[in-house]
Amino acid sequence: MINLFERFDRPSLDFLRSQVIAKIKIPTVAMYDDGFLPENIDSPIQYFCKLGGNKKPLYFDQLPVPEFWRIDANGSKASVFDMNRRRANIFFSATNNSRLVKEVQWLDSYGKVAWIDHYDQHGQRFAKTIYSSGRAVSRKYFDNRGRLVLTWNLIADDLFLHTGLEQRHFASYVDFICYYLNVRHYNLDHVFINTLNKSLAVVLRLKPDGEDTIFWHEATGKDLPGNMKFVMENKTRVKHIVFQRFEDWQRRVEFLPEDTGNVDFRYLGIIYPHPRSNQLRANALIFTNSDQIEHLDDLVKMLPNVHFNIAAITEMSSKLMAFQDYPNVDLYPVVKPNRVKQLINDCDIYFDINHGNEILDSVRGAFEQNMLILGFKNTLHQPQLVAAENIFDPNNTTGMAQQVLTALVQPRKMKKLIDEQRLVASDMKIEDYKKVLGALINE
Repeated sequence: MINLFERFDRPSLDFLRSQVIAKIKIPTVAMYDDGFLPENIDSPIQYFCKLGGNKKPLYFDQLPVPEFWRIDANGSKASVFDMNRRRANIFFSATNNSRLVKEVQWLDSYGKVAWIDHYDQHGQRFAKTIYSSGRAVSRKYFDNRGRLVLTWNLIADDLFLHTGLEQRHFASYVDFICYYLNVRHYNLDHVFINTLNKSLAVVLRLKPDGEDTIFWHEATGKDLPGNMKFVMENKTRVKHIVFQRFEDWQRRVEFLPEDTGNVDFRYLGIIYPHPRSNQLRANALIFTNSDQIEHLDDLVKMLPNVHFNIAAITEMSSKLMAFQDYPNVDLYPVVKPNRVKQLINDCDIYFDINHGNEILDSVRGAFEQNMLILGFKNTLHQPQLVAAENIFDPNNTTGMAQQVLTALVQPRKMKKLIDEQRLVASDMKIEDYKKVLGALINE
């Protein structure tokens, strides 16, 4: 049995972390490796390229550049300049806030991407993607000595694996993954996948004597995806489809036929860590890198007894700095990690009302700390973590303010809102999770 993820993204992390919290140990493979996989995740790139070691990650100002070139950086990315000419863009790993190099996009004389150097968490350049006419055409992977290991034609999708004196050709990346799984001698009797793309293609190529499960975390509309219908209508290794979104499972009669064919459908949510409960403190938190915060002025005035903590990882504009004149507002420009932790621990209300990108995975952090999360329809960053009754029309600032006041003075109301928030997010108790997943494993 293995978990087979295409990429180790947030849904994959949630699924694996739930297993870990429930003390269910299953080997895990990521088909695509971005260089920053956790240590307990295997990948064909790590295996064939022999990546790893004890070297430190590459900090942005340690990137080798020609003499007299310079590197300019801010909190989100950096650039390489030759005098006033931009030569490259540096992108940081999203797994931390330390400005560690993940990708370097080198530019041609027209300012277009010529190639990308990919770095891993050990500071090693392990891959290079070549561009032509603005399109990625090929990618090369290297071992820890810089020797070519894998050449991938991104247009035709075929690959050449260079192993010592031998060279193997694979007609597709799916074929390459199937070869890797067999070389590693994984037990493939039951494969857990959470996408309907390449990972499904892999399990459909395996020997037919297995029994596999699809864990479906994406929102479902009025109809099921075509690949899901395929496994329902055809005899394949896929025997189970598990919905992970509680709201979709509740409305399953809208899109599931009475006869589900060759698969059965079940529900399994997510185990979220909740290190503390909501303590009904009138402390509110906003993380933002923009001064475009919907109706902030109105909320600050309507809620004079609520203390607003507004933090950014960059400098703040004069427009936002003007809010320091309010007695119930504290501003934290260029906020430090220790202060971020303190703010998360000290606040029980989170306003998801800033326009622009979400920073510091703030809504997720607020949810796991059982803060009451409120937002406007046009500002939500992670709507799957916000209960419907806490999402307001931009014209209804009064309604949002009243919701906060009521929750702070009525513990039962706050508990109800937090419970609903967790239910909408598909939060699940450990014992229930173990029961459902254990039944799948033991069938």
